[in-house]
Amino acid sequence: MRKSKHDSLTVRELGIDETSMENPLFDFTDGGDFAISTRINEFANIKMARSLMNVIVLCTQGWFRVDINGQEHTLKAGGVLICPSHVFVEKYVASEDVASRAMFLSDRLMFTMLGEKVDVWIRSIYINGVTQLELTEKESMRMEYYSALCRSIIEDDTIADRSQLLPYQLSVVIQEICRKLTMQDMGPDKKISYSKRIFYHFLAKLLSAKVKRRPVYDYAKELAVTPKYLSFVCDKFSGLTALAWIERVVMEDVRYYLRNTDMSFKEISSILGFPNNSFFGRYVLRNTGMSPSQYRKSLR
Repeated sequence: MRKSKHDSLTVRELGIDETSMENPLFDFTDGGDFAISTRINEFANIKMARSLMNVIVLCTQGWFRVDINGQEHTLKAGGVLICPSHVFVEKYVASEDVASRAMFLSDRLMFTMLGEKVDVWIRSIYINGVTQLELTEKESMRMEYYSALCRSIIEDDTIADRSQLLPYQLSVVIQEICRKLTMQDMGPDKKISYSKRIFYHFLAKLLSAKVKRRPVYDYAKELAVTPKYLSFVCDKFSGLTALAWIERVVMEDVRYYLRNTDMSFKEISSILGFPNNSFFGRYVLRNTGMSPSQYRKSLR
């Protein structure tokens, strides 16, 4: 993996494994897959952060400026900032009257919410480098409505299953953003560099494959490149190697089957292409710190 210019600096990694009381950034979090925040100004207290989440910020008043992977971005009222996972965030400054809403989504939840729109997301965010969207007045009003609905759920202590209810509201926001991205999407025929095209086709193959857990060599062979080059372009455009991409997508499938079905571990391991049930168990333990049975219980 290429050495980052940030490697020698102290970087705070922002994950969703903390409660809202322990993490001043969050108003609410389920402790694993998502968080909601109106406290983005707390970024001013962090010199540099590496987000392990996908972050989507709606600026509703004033402005703020932030560097993402060394590039400066200024967001004004009515704008949306899209920050994919595993990027570096620093130099946050804002106007005194700034107000914003933010959602933090794990890769697992993001891919689930995107559904068939994942193709547009890959092209827009990773290939074409879209990081900002300007909303129309009607679009801003809808975003404010979604935000108000989420706040009403968060503030209602009588709702016992807020962690299960809120993702449905957040999914609507993701689909709204995808609709906006689709309007300006140039499609796969847009002229892009060879390396970006390889990265795009790798993700497209990976996310559409019935059995995703395959060696990097297999994907590289299908793309007529070496495994080393494939990992290089993946790291270059996303900060993750090809192997890391495979594992994160496989774990999304693992999570889906464990949470949403009553299939046995043997059945799940077979569907996902694991050689046997024991190997599947070790894989889940390595990625989650829990056995499949413990992980299924935590998800439910």
